[in-house]
Amino acid sequence: MLQLYVFRNSLKGFYAKYHSIIDKGIKYIILFTAMMLISINLGYQNKVSVIQVPIVLSVIGAFLPYMAGVLIVAVFLMINLFTASFELALLVGIILILTLFLYYGFGKRDSVLLILVPILFAAKIPYVIPLVVGLMGSAVSIVPITAGVLIYFTCMFARQNIGVLTNTQSVDITQRYSQAINGIFSNKTMLLFIIVFALTTFIVYMVHKQNMDYAWQIAIAAGAITILVGIFAGDFIFDISTPLLDFIIGLAISVIIAYVYNFFVFSVDYSRSEYAQFEDDDYYYFVKAVPKITITAADKKVQSFSTRGKKKNNKNNGGSE
Repeated sequence: MLQLYVFRNSLKGFYAKYHSIIDKGIKYIILFTAMMLISINLGYQNKVSVIQVPIVLSVIGAFLPYMAGVLIVAVFLMINLFTASFELALLVGIILILTLFLYYGFGKRDSVLLILVPILFAAKIPYVIPLVVGLMGSAVSIVPITAGVLIYFTCMFARQNIGVLTNTQSVDITQRYSQAINGIFSNKTMLLFIIVFALTTFIVYMVHKQNMDYAWQIAIAAGAITILVGIFAGDFIFDISTPLLDFIIGLAISVIIAYVYNFFVFSVDYSRSEYAQFEDDDYYYFVKAVPKITITAADKKVQSFSTRGKKKNNKNNGGSE
């Protein structure tokens, strides 16, 4: 365990030294992965789906704030959707605008969730989002998470119904909008994920804020139980079927990632907690101080000893006698 703490502090030191380069690299990977997934699953516009376009746009987005990168991916997505269905492109645009008004008046820190949620759905580990965001974000983070889920299932609807969406000769524009809206918002699986993710994020956020030992670890466990119970209950209530093996493996990996995040971000020693009490004219103050676990690798100095000179001196001394 000691070596893990030494490794953690070494990584923190490395990140502190090269954080600018690392942040840009992470941003590039996220943006490039998002646009490649769009190209693979919704590459209806050949001119922007060639690999050179995502590479160039990701490089540009890596040097911009996350909000700008999200807008680049959103435009890339809407161009591809517009080629298949103007109605779906408009719906995605409305979702993004509503998210902007509902959330980003409070802050832009979680804008990356709009593209991280679909990426993690594609990787079959979306459950990591409510677990980690509940620890690092706030209750308001539920808004971009919900928007990310909506965008993912909208893209899946476009992929699965491309033939119907492009065959619009005998259907007027009102019917096309009605088909798109009903097809997306009547998706019981999407509604289940929105409810479970929102509830899990809120529970993890509230529990990890409590004044108790191991609050973060308990919050992760509570979030995992909420997801487990919520998905199984939702399958029964909504009469849908979630692939059991994928769900169990995805949830297990998500819990491991959440605990790894806790290890690197909030690692404290509760056994050395200290309590203090202060007072002034109006209040009593009760303070609990929990020390962080900080262990650094010891500097090792190797000093070499030469015995050649010592043997020579002993020989000379012996000869003089």
